[in-house]
Amino acid sequence: MTERRIAGEPRFIVGTGRCGSTILSKMIDRHPGVAVLSEFMISLDFYGKFGERPVSGDELERLLDCGLESTGEMKKIVTHLATPEITFDAAAAPAPVDASHYRDGVLPDLVLLPLGPLFDDPPKVFDEILAFARRQPTRLLSEQYEALFGWVTQRAGKTIWIERSGGSIASLPELVELFPRGRFLHLHRDPLDVALSMRTHNHFRLRAFKQYGLETADGIRWSDLDERDLNNEQPMSPRLRAVFDHPVPLECFLRDWSESTLRGMRAVKQLAPEQYGEIRFEDLMADPEAALRRIVAFFALPEEPGWIDEACAMLRSGQAAHAEPDAEQRALLDRYCHAANVLLDRVPPVELYR
Repeated sequence: MTERRIAGEPRFIVGTGRCGSTILSKMIDRHPGVAVLSEFMISLDFYGKFGERPVSGDELERLLDCGLESTGEMKKIVTHLATPEITFDAAAAPAPVDASHYRDGVLPDLVLLPLGPLFDDPPKVFDEILAFARRQPTRLLSEQYEALFGWVTQRAGKTIWIERSGGSIASLPELVELFPRGRFLHLHRDPLDVALSMRTHNHFRLRAFKQYGLETADGIRWSDLDERDLNNEQPMSPRLRAVFDHPVPLECFLRDWSESTLRGMRAVKQLAPEQYGEIRFEDLMADPEAALRRIVAFFALPEEPGWIDEACAMLRSGQAAHAEPDAEQRALLDRYCHAANVLLDRVPPVELYR
């Protein structure tokens, strides 16, 4: 592999789920020097991926090859979820891919999510990543990540990496602990638009069903599902179908947006002004060229011709749909989202006293 210099400090895009960071990632990926590691952190072992500590190469491999320890039981029903962020198509892979050959009998999230946009053969690169991890000496977890991200970037033929995982604003305190000199761009979107988008997204709807202890009209809870339900067999079981079809109240998604945002914003005070930036999804959609130039300046990306025009052309009409709240939705926004909206300067603080 040709040696390339991996440039600059750690760079991250953070935000809630459904904030628009996926399309932003695809746009920035048009930059010829940038490898966007999309959903990389979310693909790692949920319980072990954070917390600065010495980590051996073998432990790093376990964090990467983590089976169900990344997104949990959702991995068992990935076909039913039909998650649009999954770009890997096993049927189109250069070589046969059998999930049973991997840990816990499921395809690794690294294969399903971040490696697909970067490489033609994600399973092959996944094996190379594990081999790279095993060769690493014991060192701090942050140093392992920087070496790993640098290797992936070089393998992709790029010189700069930007990590972007959906919902990562909630993990900003942990990211800042690991990468205190990093730059963090916070993309945020109107909470009602986020909630309405989550309500139509299988993964977020089922996650909320589980997280908030909901039950179907027949009294089925997530904890009632077992191996007869949590599989990719067609058709899905009647109990899983009942969970899929159960409506999730809008306030669950508004709470998720608010709690994630407030948790993440606690870490901002630890960062210097040049390390933290914000951009609204609405501004990205209204004037994508101006927004991308702001992002280039914030991340100190090298100037390259043509890519911004290509990136702007990726946007489609209707992608910026905005819902005006009715009276009931306004009450929910006031109840669950006001504090976070004030922090993001989406509503004036004076409204607290109206």
